[in-house]
Amino acid sequence: MGPPTRGSDLQLVTPVALDAMGGDHAPREPVEAAVRAVRELNIPVALVGRQSEIDALIRALGGPFDRLSVIDAPEVVGMGDHAVAAVRRKPSNSISVAMEAVRDGTACAAVSAGHSGAVVAAALFTLGRLPHVERPAIGVVFPTFSGGRVLLIDAGAVVDARTSHLVQFATLATIYLRHVVGVEHPRVGLLSNGEEPGKGNSLVRDTFARLSVARDVNFIGNVEGNAIASGTADAVVCDGFTGNVVLKTAEGVVGLVQAGLRAELSARWYRKVLAAPIRGSLRRAARRLDYREYGGAPLLGVRGVVVIAHGRSDSTAIRNAIAGAYLAARSDLIGALGRGLEAGHAEEADQADHPQ
Repeated sequence: MGPPTRGSDLQLVTPVALDAMGGDHAPREPVEAAVRAVRELNIPVALVGRQSEIDALIRALGGPFDRLSVIDAPEVVGMGDHAVAAVRRKPSNSISVAMEAVRDGTACAAVSAGHSGAVVAAALFTLGRLPHVERPAIGVVFPTFSGGRVLLIDAGAVVDARTSHLVQFATLATIYLRHVVGVEHPRVGLLSNGEEPGKGNSLVRDTFARLSVARDVNFIGNVEGNAIASGTADAVVCDGFTGNVVLKTAEGVVGLVQAGLRAELSARWYRKVLAAPIRGSLRRAARRLDYREYGGAPLLGVRGVVVIAHGRSDSTAIRNAIAGAYLAARSDLIGALGRGLEAGHAEEADQADHPQ
């Protein structure tokens, strides 16, 4: 049985399944994040993992708590495990058990800061793909200069992508931004090494041609890497290899800038004094660059809401990932994706039957 895709009333009381064993700081940070989601946001959460460890942490935080439950999953997929092999070899792992809760309708979404490859594999094995989806994709949010956000898709799920995959990523991003983020007509750009139509490798050029005639995507053309943060596009499409390199490079640059500022402002006593009046502004600027503010990355194209949080996530990042997953479930993201993909498939079939 698939996950509930209609009716927000059901999803209002159905918990988010949170992998309590995933991430560099598990299970402490995921458990604390779940408690915060219940207390601060009134979002029900089902913690999935080794029950004895989770129960002890809940008690230490003052629990038990209303709207917080535990699903026992004795096995764990380690960050060094081979994703597919580990998911198959450890059927009771916390990631797969969380996916099973979504599949069976006892959870409205799944969130994990664990092995991202295992999350993708478990989602595919347990939930399956939505009709007409060739490959699911990971969408990562980047801040823009104006204070907005841009969705980069794919950020690592499909390393060897084909043209049809990238075209579909554009559709998935469009529907996600419209139904979850509230962008009525999302502008979609294609990542390339130049804005001109003829730029890029064969994959980019072929995708440009396909997106140029796509009716369900507001395609604005090629965008360069330095334009991602400009706010020119609401979504930027690329293959998973390129997207993951962009993501990791951006994380490194942000870390470099933050470390450089801290070093310069604390190098001399008078710099500390001069920096004091703008400390609040610096903190706000740092928050805009902090991955914790954006929570997690949606895995789009599977038959259920799945959000992948950063492996370094603390309770704030995971709490925000829970909030994003819950919002996606309440907004009927899966139903919207299914309807949009069906309409796109029908349009392609009509174009094949009636070529220009």
